Amino acid sequence: MTDTLTRRGADAKPVDGRMRRLARSLGRTLAYDALLAPVSAQTLADAMVGEPQAAGQRWRRLATYRLGRRDVVGTDRGGEPGVVFGYGLISAVLGLMSWFLMMLAVTAVVRGPFWGFVDHGPIEPGTWGGPTRAGAWTAHGLIAVPCIVVFLFALRGIAALHAQLVLPLYGLAARKWVLPATIVLAAGGLAFFWSWIEQL
Repeated sequence: MTDTLTRRGADAKPVDGRMRRLARSLGRTLAYDALLAPVSAQTLADAMVGEPQAAGQRWRRLATYRLGRRDVVGTDRGGEPGVVFGYGLISAVLGLMSWFLMMLAVTAVVRGPFWGFVDHGPIEPGTWGGPTRAGAWTAHGLIAVPCIVVFLFALRGIAALHAQLVLPLYGLAARKWVLPATIVLAAGGLAFFWSWIEQL
């Protein structure tokens, strides 16, 4: 019996460690996404005043924070001001898209698993899971949870892609597919945002 409990405790420790690492990684990713828009605005300013090296320093610091390390290898070379401006512009689009996805994730949490705490009115005809309040709450929760997971994965993907995108600004080579993929993602994000606005 004691051996069984010891084995269970030993099995639980690696799981707890993985969960803590996953939570830390998710926290860093969300912080990276949240900082993407303001750092992009600073990068645009760096390009306009002719200080591309400052942009390289900003992106390198942000990459260091995301990876949880003190140093990221590279040099803060920046590049031509026009190139840095282009990177800043597309980064700003990704940053605003990240904010939008964060807002959708928070809304999905509030209007999903916590629906019953925020909606106290009568159950209207056509409400998901109606006509009972318990059914509506369950339906909202079941629909929202996969959406939350998708939003979090999308935010993780944006951070990972953007971290690859700005590698040339601090002296490292990015893969050839990164820039086209980022342009497609930014265009798709703008189209998604526009379709969401049209439904309001």
